[in-house]
Amino acid sequence: MASGHLCKLHGFFTRLNKLRTLRCAQSCLVPVRQKSVGSNSLDDDNCGVDIGVTSDGKTIVCYHPAADIPYELTQPIQRPDPISKAPETHDQMLKAHLTKEVLKDKPGPTIEELSKMFFTTKHRFYPFGQYHMRRIKKNPPKDR
Repeated sequence: MASGHLCKLHGFFTRLNKLRTLRCAQSCLVPVRQKSVGSNSLDDDNCGVDIGVTSDGKTIVCYHPAADIPYELTQPIQRPDPISKAPETHDQMLKAHLTKEVLKDKPGPTIEELSKMFFTTKHRFYPFGQYHMRRIKKNPPKDR
């Protein structure tokens, strides 16, 4: 894994070196390693972090490869036993998290929030008045 990063870094620096020869002093890479106040990670020789600044001071180039973690220090993902425990359904998960006690003190979204959520006008969320509700047929005819 580290060798792949080194190959990419080598290709990057060779391209940068070619640009430097083309443009002379405009984009020289000056290696910089300043001691940070709270961390000694850059002082370690095995850290693999390289920091540089161009000669005009406008660009900072940083290379910090991902740390290789040994397999012995990793842990397996915990998975439920399919024989002893039945898998949970979506309904069970929702019921476990959305109980009446949880929702009791929380107010619902306002009409303005609903209209922004569903990209509709506010009138859709107001209730119909008595004038319209009286004219709705209580027993609509059945389909054939």
